[in-house]
Amino acid sequence: MIMCYSKARGFTLLELLIAITMLVIVLTTLYGSYRSILTRNSSIENEIQSQEMARTCLNQMLADLGAVYVVSSSEYKPPQLSDPPNPYCLISENLLTGKKTFPRLSFSSLFNLRLGDRRQQDIARIVYYVQQLPNGAFVIRRSETLYPYPSVKENPADPVLCKAIRSLSYTFYDSKGKEFQTWDSDSSDYGRQTPAAVHITMELEARQGAGLKMETGLGFPAFRIGNTRKR
Repeated sequence: MIMCYSKARGFTLLELLIAITMLVIVLTTLYGSYRSILTRNSSIENEIQSQEMARTCLNQMLADLGAVYVVSSSEYKPPQLSDPPNPYCLISENLLTGKKTFPRLSFSSLFNLRLGDRRQQDIARIVYYVQQLPNGAFVIRRSETLYPYPSVKENPADPVLCKAIRSLSYTFYDSKGKEFQTWDSDSSDYGRQTPAAVHITMELEARQGAGLKMETGLGFPAFRIGNTRKR
C-alpha cells in the first residue's frame, strides 16, 4: 500500500494576527477616506445652498429696488419740521445690531402692484434689516407693509431672506457718480435727491471661518435730482 502525505498546512496564530492587523489598517484607511469624502461633499452642498440663498435674496432686492417709487422733482416739496415723516423717502442708515453694525434700508416700491394699477394705498413700504438670533447668528429680514405705513419695527414674523450674514453694505451713487454709504432722500445733506444707482455687497459665514462674498447692483429706472423748491 502506498501512503500519500499532503504538504499543505494551516496558518499559524501569528500569521492570522498579522493578516487581521493588516486588514484592520486597510479598512481604517478606507473608512477615513470615505468619511472625508462624505464630509467634503456635505460642505460643498452647504456652500452651494448658501450661494443659492444669497442669490435669491439679492434677486429679491433687485426686484424691489428696480420698482422703487419716486416722487418727481416737480411734485416733491421739502418737508417742514412740523410735517409727518414722508412715506415715500428712501433711507439707509447704519444701526448697531448685537456687537456689529449693519445698514437698514427702507423705501417705497411698486413691485407688488398689478399692471396699470397706481393706487396710492397699494404702494408697498419695503424694509430690509439685519437681526441677531438667540444663537448669535445674523439674518436678513424683509418687511412689507401697505399704506398707511406703520413705524419700522423688527418682527419675528417677517420672512428671512438670508442666513449666516457676516457683513452687508450698500453703496449709493448720485446722478454725478458720487459715492455714499448711507442715504436720506429728505435730507439737504443729500440734496433731497434719490440715488441714481446702488451697489450691494453681502458676505456670508462659510466653512472653516471663511467668508462667501457676493455682489450685485443696479441703476434705478427713476430717480430725483437735487430739489430746492419751496412751498
